[in-house]
Amino acid sequence: MSQQQRLEAYIQQVCRQIRNKEMHASISQELRGHLEDKIEDYQASGLTLESAIDKAIADMGDPIQIGKHLHQAHKPRMEWSVVALVAMLIGFGLLVMYSLSQSQTDAGHLFTNKVVGILLGLALFIALLFFDYRKLQPYSLYLYLGIVLCMLLTNLFATTINGRPMYLNIGFLLNVYGMCSVLLILSMAGMFAKWNWEKLTTLFRAALTFLVPFAILFVSHHTFEAILLLAGFLVLVAVSPAPRRMVWKLFGVLFLTIAGTVFLTIKPYKLDRLYSFLDPHADPNGSGYILLQSLKTLQEAGLWGHGFGASLSRLPGTEADLVFAYIVHSFGLVTGAAILLLGIILLVRLLRAVRLVRDHYGVMLMSGLMTLFFIPYFWSILMTAGFLPIMSVNLPFISYGNTSFIMQMLLIGLVLNVYSRKDIQPIEASKPPAQT
Repeated sequence: MSQQQRLEAYIQQVCRQIRNKEMHASISQELRGHLEDKIEDYQASGLTLESAIDKAIADMGDPIQIGKHLHQAHKPRMEWSVVALVAMLIGFGLLVMYSLSQSQTDAGHLFTNKVVGILLGLALFIALLFFDYRKLQPYSLYLYLGIVLCMLLTNLFATTINGRPMYLNIGFLLNVYGMCSVLLILSMAGMFAKWNWEKLTTLFRAALTFLVPFAILFVSHHTFEAILLLAGFLVLVAVSPAPRRMVWKLFGVLFLTIAGTVFLTIKPYKLDRLYSFLDPHADPNGSGYILLQSLKTLQEAGLWGHGFGASLSRLPGTEADLVFAYIVHSFGLVTGAAILLLGIILLVRLLRAVRLVRDHYGVMLMSGLMTLFFIPYFWSILMTAGFLPIMSVNLPFISYGNTSFIMQMLLIGLVLNVYSRKDIQPIEASKPPAQT
């Protein structure tokens, strides 16, 4: 048996113990390099080639034991605490929809549609857990261009609802704006992870990449989606290797640009909404009505609420934007506090998880997508209590809406996918980003 055959036989025996075939190539390369280095060292000390090979293999140790150790080190690891928290939120969301369907005569579809959304979301979630997220990165630019094009087409041809273009008809109604923030941040994370952030031009490219879809969202009056995109973009730039001084300059320029544009173009009715948030009693039957009724709902709920199936007719949108008010109304302040606490625990667990990820693309992906999850989560709670302006914001996993639910499952599925593969990093993944 030749030298190469003996080395390959040893390496193959090691790899047979490692179930994750994604790691075989990088582990084989690493073992081969160690063995060849040892053989050269022993030959340099005077041993024959045959003796050098024997000694090098003996030094490496039993291939079966090494393979078992490497299998334990590189097998996917699920963050089960996050899965449990998500399952609790989904289950409670189903309970809330059933309660609403009992409290309203025309709301029977809420529960059945929620079940359909959960089944579709779970199918996507399970599929993502067996998918290598790194395979998405080469298609990031195409995804970005595709979603921007869909946003433009929606603005031009979609039917408007409450003055906003919503659904693109492509044989079925596609909720482009319900998906755009997640898909844009997903695509930006892939593009940004490849860029050379030491160059000043990279910051200009990043700003332009962000401003194009942000402008579309702004002119189409999708304010909260624009806020989400802005927050996700800022987080992506913040976790990039760009020099901190350049990052702060970019943030300053963006702030002045966006603030100036908003100041010059803001509509009177949006100013009324802002004033109603600051002083809802100024127009209690107009722009301040919803906030005042929301606050009244929380105050009258008590610790345990009015019970399962309780009706709340004073507020619109209790299945979606104001679902937290309905939760407190029906199940009490204790349950509302528990929902807030679950969100905080979930945030802490995911922040801990992202610190353990070594892949630069994975870190950017997790950071950006987590931003898109937790801003709506806490905003929907805090706006109900009057701490933030009331907007069209769904409480993740609980509010009604299958498009938003599926996007949330996509988001959490990708975040857990990155975490589970934190120890599965081929040699190429540890190299610095390409210099472009």
